[in-house]
Amino acid sequence: MKRTSKLLAALAGLGLALCIAPVTASAEIGYSEDGLWMYNIYEDGSAFSVTCQDKTVTEVEVPSEIDGHTVTMIEVDCFNGCEDLKTVKIPDTVTVIDDYSFYKCSSLENVEMPKHLKKIGFQAFYGCSSLTQADIPVTVEEIELLAWDGCTNMEAVHIDPKNQYYKDEDGVLFNKDGSTLFLYPPKKEGASYTVPASVRRIEDYAFIANEYLETIDLGQTEELGQDAMYYCTNLKNVTIPETVKTLDGSVFGCCQSLESVTIPDTIEGIGEGCFYGCIALRSVNIPANAKYIHSYAFFNCPLLKSLKVPASVEEIGDYAMGFYYSGDNQKLTRVQGFKVDTEQGTAAFKYCADNGIASTGGVTAHDTFVTVLIVIGVIVAVFIIAMIVYAVRQKKKMDKWRQT
Repeated sequence: MKRTSKLLAALAGLGLALCIAPVTASAEIGYSEDGLWMYNIYEDGSAFSVTCQDKTVTEVEVPSEIDGHTVTMIEVDCFNGCEDLKTVKIPDTVTVIDDYSFYKCSSLENVEMPKHLKKIGFQAFYGCSSLTQADIPVTVEEIELLAWDGCTNMEAVHIDPKNQYYKDEDGVLFNKDGSTLFLYPPKKEGASYTVPASVRRIEDYAFIANEYLETIDLGQTEELGQDAMYYCTNLKNVTIPETVKTLDGSVFGCCQSLESVTIPDTIEGIGEGCFYGCIALRSVNIPANAKYIHSYAFFNCPLLKSLKVPASVEEIGDYAMGFYYSGDNQKLTRVQGFKVDTEQGTAAFKYCADNGIASTGGVTAHDTFVTVLIVIGVIVAVFIIAMIVYAVRQKKKMDKWRQT
């Protein structure tokens, strides 16, 4: 299983791009005299956008005007595939850097942002692995989700202090009042982090792929976004505060070093893929009032040998626990020795019975199978012993007969 919620978000963005395509096609299209830029004039006159035609450029300055038209937008996929592009200067006339504008510009090191920029689109800088920081001007009003996704060397996001919508604290991106944490850069160093007391929501993918954090104090956070800490490879332990009510999506997915997590009774259930791929996880508590454990919640957690599942859990999804992928061929396998502590007649008991998993709640299909094997083994052993005794007796009789 991949990052389900992340994939859906990406597909949603792709869908948006596809929806835009017909509008672009019906707009006026032209090319600059040097052939470097294709431009679109949208029918409503809302924007004059450009797309770079040379995918081999290493340095480029976007023009502020083409054929008497003011350039106001960097088009969807404008520099997509410009793998050698290192430096870009964007004119102050540009107000929008649209979705996927710098998609997979893996050599990009420096972007000179326009002074009047208002919006940065979905995955605008996706895969720009050479970027180490982003400098956001005072005018920016909207930064869409995953704007810097895949920027694996990003150390900090800096916001102009006069910006009315966003701020940064030591390179971490927040909304202006500090109630939402949007991005903790993946290359920001430090083994521990305390979420400020003002934060009520940690946005989707906020800590994604940070490789330094070992512990996170979530403070008074009330909402953890989907995939909020996905692939934080060094994260070892987390305590979720009682202020949090839900764990939706793969919040801790692929946190390969995560050994323990404390979940309060306020949590209503464990979301899909919540602890997927936590290969070091040995213990976790299911909240006493939890209602569900969704599909793949504890999938691929080979060291997790037992779970106590309360009777309150009414729904358990496919391969939610007790399964992992083994070997190079990624074969679906039951975790050896895995057992569920639950009561007979519960959803957890039924899950165990359906999947051949041992349960403390009574006889399951797994228990029956093991019992049958044991009985057969005993019968075979008794038969063999009886045959040996019979053979010995017969031999003694033959020896006695010969002596007479």
